[in-house]
Amino acid sequence: MQKQLHTFIMGAFTLFAIYLYYVSAKPITPKLTIKEAPTLNIKYEETNALNYLNKLRQGAGLIPFTSNAQLNTASRNHADYLTHHLTYGHREDAKYKDFTGEFASSRVSYAGYATPQVIEDVSTSNPNAKESINGLFAAIYHRLAFLDFRADAIGIGISQNPNKKTHTAFVYDMSSNALEQLYKKKSNITQKNLNKALNINKQRNKAFVIYPFDGQTQVPPAFFDELPDPLPEYKVSGFPISIFFNSFYHKEGKLLKFELYDNQGVQVKNSLILNHKTDPNRRLEKLDFVLFPLERLKWNTQYHVKFSAMIDHKLVNKEWYFKTQTFKMPLHIVKDNNTVFTMKASTAHVFYFPPSSKVDLLHNIAYPANIDIEFIDKNTIKLTALSQLKAKQKLHIGKHQLTLNIQK
Repeated sequence: MQKQLHTFIMGAFTLFAIYLYYVSAKPITPKLTIKEAPTLNIKYEETNALNYLNKLRQGAGLIPFTSNAQLNTASRNHADYLTHHLTYGHREDAKYKDFTGEFASSRVSYAGYATPQVIEDVSTSNPNAKESINGLFAAIYHRLAFLDFRADAIGIGISQNPNKKTHTAFVYDMSSNALEQLYKKKSNITQKNLNKALNINKQRNKAFVIYPFDGQTQVPPAFFDELPDPLPEYKVSGFPISIFFNSFYHKEGKLLKFELYDNQGVQVKNSLILNHKTDPNRRLEKLDFVLFPLERLKWNTQYHVKFSAMIDHKLVNKEWYFKTQTFKMPLHIVKDNNTVFTMKASTAHVFYFPPSSKVDLLHNIAYPANIDIEFIDKNTIKLTALSQLKAKQKLHIGKHQLTLNIQK
């Protein structure tokens, strides 16, 4: 299934900095007819989004988000705006009647929220909330927003264009309950009180947060595009691993070691370390550390992370494990054009085409009518043989040729 991810986080208020970023995953443009997208159950997806997001936050060791009515209204207003105008991102144009504010700060105020200081994440053209959230977590700068130490309130808005159902919008507006209460008093908004309000949640949270967290499963194996782009020369790489230290408890850090090993104990050496000095976009702060595998991780594989740093002149050693996504259906790794893959009619199989370079993505797919296709990611597809028309079916997937032996 076609996916297109457009996200960014807006930025810069005093202390509670509003991030402004924008993720752009270039769309796959295969030559095929994609089946009509299903109609989203909006209420279910919004509830599922909150539950899933809190599951990830709590797994990482952070306090959960609580739903806020005004933030929900602001998020839904913007989600509806995006699907109505078939657009993406954070900006709204005042020339339209459904305009509620150019940026999130104005939109939450329009909805009656006391403080304009929010963090906003947006994604579009995702099939469901889980895919939206997974995509935002894969984008390292946007992960910072979902794992913010200061936020504990959220509004979630989801929308779908009724005529073009593939165009969906998922909007997440995040803020602080303590900050909201402070702004409601109006007369007490001083630098000292701002610091106090922002530190309440930082103090409630752990001294550090890692992601993927220890024991996490179903982790996507790849990262694609983000703007600003931490890997501008790459269209596909591995899922980033991060550790962020809480500035309430820590002041400075010096990285000593950040390593990744596969389930055979072999180190993933083709990687890049980002910190506040090496980050090309200067989005990371001095207590943020990121390991970027420069090649996709493997499906259905457990990985071992080893981290060591001097934090406030004390040695900190951390080790943890996570496992990449597995499938309930057969997974085939397509390495050449000569292999014939056998599958039964009305069954689904996953086919993974390992990228041959840092810019190798699937494109220009041609297939017969009795094959149903969905995209898992930009190098992976799910195929379902709808009926047995011929013993063998050939699919042309860019430079690849996939031969299927379809049986009853």
